[in-house]
Amino acid sequence: MVDIKEKYKDLQPLPCGIQDFEKIRTNGLLYADKTEYVYKLANDPNGEVYFLGRPRRFGKSLFLSTLECYFNARKDLFEGLKVMELEQKWTKYEVLRFDLSGCSTTDDLKDKISRSLRKYENKYGYTALDKTEGARMSTLVETAAKGEQQRVVVLFDEYDSALQQTMYNEEEHEKMRDFYRSFFAVLKSESHYIFKIFLTGIMKFTQLSLFSVLNNIKILSANDEYAGVCGFTHEELNLYFKRHIERLADVNEITYEQAYQSIIDRYDSYSFSKNLTKVINPYSLLNALADCELNNYWTISGSTKVLMDTIDSGEHQMPNWECEYMDKLALEGNDADRKNLVLSLYQTGYLTIKEYNKDLQAYKLGIPNHEVKEAISGLIVPRILSKDENEVESTIFQFKKEFILGDVEKAMQFLQALVAGTPYSQDNTSKAIEERFQFILVQVLFLCGFKPQTEVSIATGRMDIVCKTKWRNAIFELKMTSNGGLDAANEQIKDRSYAAPFLSEEKELLTFAIEFDAKDKELKRWKIEKIK
Repeated sequence: MVDIKEKYKDLQPLPCGIQDFEKIRTNGLLYADKTEYVYKLANDPNGEVYFLGRPRRFGKSLFLSTLECYFNARKDLFEGLKVMELEQKWTKYEVLRFDLSGCSTTDDLKDKISRSLRKYENKYGYTALDKTEGARMSTLVETAAKGEQQRVVVLFDEYDSALQQTMYNEEEHEKMRDFYRSFFAVLKSESHYIFKIFLTGIMKFTQLSLFSVLNNIKILSANDEYAGVCGFTHEELNLYFKRHIERLADVNEITYEQAYQSIIDRYDSYSFSKNLTKVINPYSLLNALADCELNNYWTISGSTKVLMDTIDSGEHQMPNWECEYMDKLALEGNDADRKNLVLSLYQTGYLTIKEYNKDLQAYKLGIPNHEVKEAISGLIVPRILSKDENEVESTIFQFKKEFILGDVEKAMQFLQALVAGTPYSQDNTSKAIEERFQFILVQVLFLCGFKPQTEVSIATGRMDIVCKTKWRNAIFELKMTSNGGLDAANEQIKDRSYAAPFLSEEKELLTFAIEFDAKDKELKRWKIEKIK
């Protein structure tokens, strides 16, 4: 029996939840070297203002902290890292860093900025509390520059957090935008004192806030050169985390190859540019390796507000999670907007780039990995059904149990209870309601651990849902009462020979003709046939 603790006692500690470069380096924690990007950005002759957008908990704050240490010429923290081979001068700059996260009102944002300004005012030995935040920022930049003796570097982390929080509160959102415009306009007027400005965030509000008052901002979010700046590439996974993956495999009594592939399936496949460089969610990976468990860390990372607000607003049907296309210019250049759900879901990490079509000049988007897919289902189903999360979880478990044990009639009764009284969205057409019910059923099947496929095309037609499990194959055809209901669904299954492609498989094969009534908002009737 392998003594896991003894075998891995010398394993380098992981920086779970730590976004401070100095702390990681001084405490001997594992650091995946990103300093080549730091050097490249700092010495870019073609840019002064930069924005990097990535989903929450993707390492943006750590990268900004690394920039801060670099510009502070903390050479001692970079021993053994790539930048030491590249940097010769180590010029020291005054660095002004602001964290704008966690504010839900304009007053909160002003207060947070005021406290940060006060910290620097104390450092430089003066008081300016009687001035506006913008005026204080202007004075701070000039003071830090020491009368043009030295230009300063300004860093803004999560600049968009407050704008996200107010997207569905128009009055507060407008106040927030006005404040941003006035505050960031100062940076333009003081540009001769400033060497570089770096901003990180999740969403891009180009015309709404600071981007419209800063000149020549360089957007790095979809830049091929910086595709791996946050998150871990496959090369970095193999270079830095091999021993940790070995421990994960030993603890779970699986092979290294199985552990590695499980990590890829669950946490990988984010791409942010057309070269399709794949990166792994760093927050999830570090926690999984520390816990030695492949848990779902997406939901607890806090990346849920935009999706939840969207569902609550009722403004949108859910997207085609497996295949959404977006024009290249729209994805790279458009602003975050409550009306552009797909772009918002991409920027927040629920969708990612799967393919780039040169001829169409368009990106194909889809769900990154199993972790996000699981989180989407768990978050959305209770919200769409307007039911208690525990009630939904319990009913889905009962459906799963009966479906696996073979009492599919009883399983359908639990499904009927689950969807009863499903609220309408703004689009109440029969087609929209049918799509909404189909979406719910797919998420239920996924939460059961199955792998449903939607709109499966064969020579004779297109099946609504195909669900393959190790016990049986199931074909689902859905029809609204107003569109022929049960009889039409059953007739379509037979006339188009939906069962034919699966007859050669040795598993049990079932077809489900289902009628959903839009008026009564319920699963009205169903017919199950055992084909083999």
